[in-house]
Order: sequence, then structure tokens, then C-alpha cells
Amino acid sequence: EFYDDDLGGIADFTEAYVEWRPLPSSANRYRFKLGAFYPNISLENTGASWSSPYTMNLSAINTWVAEELRTVGAEASVSRRPDMFGGLHTFSLHGAVFWSNDPAGSLLAWKGWSLHESRFGDKLPLPPLPQIAPGMMFEAQDPFVAPFREVDGRAGYYLNGSWRFGNRVLLRAMHFDNRADPTALEDGQYAWATRFDHVGLQMTLPADIGVIFQWMRGSTVMGPRINGPHAVDVEYDSNFLLLTKSLGKHRLSARYDHFEVAQNDHTPEDNNPENGHAWMVSYQMAYTEYATLAVEWLRVQTHHCGWAYYGIDPDATEQKLQISLRLRFGN
Repeated sequence: EFYDDDLGGIADFTEAYVEWRPLPSSANRYRFKLGAFYPNISLENTGASWSSPYTMNLSAINTWVAEELRTVGAEASVSRRPDMFGGLHTFSLHGAVFWSNDPAGSLLAWKGWSLHESRFGDKLPLPPLPQIAPGMMFEAQDPFVAPFREVDGRAGYYLNGSWRFGNRVLLRAMHFDNRADPTALEDGQYAWATRFDHVGLQMTLPADIGVIFQWMRGSTVMGPRINGPHAVDVEYDSNFLLLTKSLGKHRLSARYDHFEVAQNDHTPEDNNPENGHAWMVSYQMAYTEYATLAVEWLRVQTHHCGWAYYGIDPDATEQKLQISLRLRFGN
């Protein structure tokens, strides 16, 4: 299996942080966060505890964020709503410095994109790793990856800017770089130098149809250089478009995903390019204020070259139908 739901302890955290919002003394609004939390990327996961009010299965982008990315450090943000243009425009800037996210990128490079969230204590299984040559780096790599750990002692950062127009449009752009040393190794865990750019758009169309679009493009590398590139050197790209409509107690949502991984290294025994797309249709009914019934259909079509190493057809089409009852406690 390439993914195992039995990840260990019964209870663990996905976020743990403190937040301070000082009383404004000017037109600027400040916010400070300290601890471990998701970077400010997702436009889907706007519900309590980073849940999505639209779907059960997340997009490929936000699934990867849930699996491998956390800000373990500090974030500062400032927002301002100028009086010009009728006070309808809000501009915000977020910046963060973080540690303990050096292995981020390993699951994406070797396992590929997925369409499910990891906790701080989890160790996530990798597929069987290739043996390029005796004594080379893959023999030292732990077959399980703990994505939230520090390997090289170097801080990463991200910068995130956004513009909001009333309640109708939100545009967000981000640059992320964990600044990891790809040759650093500690207790069987390599650091992966992972960076990406991200753009997100949320808007409301006529008839109150909501639109969410996210796009991400980046790269991740690991190990010493072999004939130019690092031992593992991949680029990745993903985007999705989600439409949603609320009708009283009912909500209908549909999403299209595209995702791919391109390989730049010269290690044919580790051939993991991937491309695919997915369709999702979801219906939710708020039965009461605290209970929601949902039915969701997901279809994923993928071509992953690395599956051939394990006797699996590189082309796969998977479908899933889910029915859930969600109960919420408190306000």
C-alpha cells in the first residue's frame, strides 16, 4: 500500500498556536501567530479546524498542504482598508519564518498527488525506494517520512499578499521556500529543498454562484548532485476550479482538478513523472444547526510511471462514492 490510514496514536494535533490581534490605533490592522499552523494558502478550508464547508475530499493542492506543510514558527500580518474607492478594498500582507518542515516534498516526489491530513506525530509511508547503486542515499532514507521535523537548522519563509473587494472578490498570491539543504541527513530523514508560487481567486458570480480557483507551481530536490541535477529533482504543478451554490439548507458543489509532476534528474531507476485529473460532485444538506448530511462522488484518472516498478498498471481510473453525517458541537 502507498498510503496507510493507521498512522499511530489515537489523538494528536494538526494545529497548535496562539494568536494576538492588538486593538487598532490606526487604519492598519495587525495580527501575530506563534506555534504550528497551516500556511495561509487554502481557499477551500475555511471551516472550523481547517475543514471545508464545500466538500469531503479536498483538492490535490490542499490535500498536499494537509499532508506535508505546516508553519512551525511565527507569522505577522497587516491589513488596511483605504478610504479611497468607497472603502470597499482591503489589502493584506502576511510574512512567516518557520522551522521543522524540511522533509516536505518527499511524498509529492515519490508518491505523487493525492485527493485526505496528517498530524504532528504521524510517520507517513513511502513506496519502496529505488536502489540506484550500493551505498547511495536511498539506502539511508527512512521508508517512513515524518514531514514535521527540522534536519538542517535553517529557517524557511513565505510571503503572502492579498486584495479583497467587499465580499465579492478575493485575490491571493504567495511565495514559499523552506530553504532546506538537500544534502542534509538526520536519523534517516533527508531535507528536501522545496519552493513554490501560488495564486488563489475566490469570487461570487451572478445568482450567488461561488467560484474558487487555486494554482500552484514549484520544485523539490533531495540528495547530492548526480550528472548535474540532484539525485531527486522534480517540478510540480496543480490547479483546480470549484463552483458552489447554496440553496437554503442545501449546497451543491462541483470541482475539476489537474495535477502533474515532471522529473529533471538523471536516475532512470527512480522514474516518477505523473499527470492526472479529477472530477468531484457534492451535495450537502444542513439537517439541523449541528448536523449535516453529505453525498459526494469523486473520479480520479492518473498516469504515474513509478507504479510500473511494483507491478501496477501506470494508468488508473478510480471512483469513490461517500455518504457522511457530520456532527458539530458548540458554536
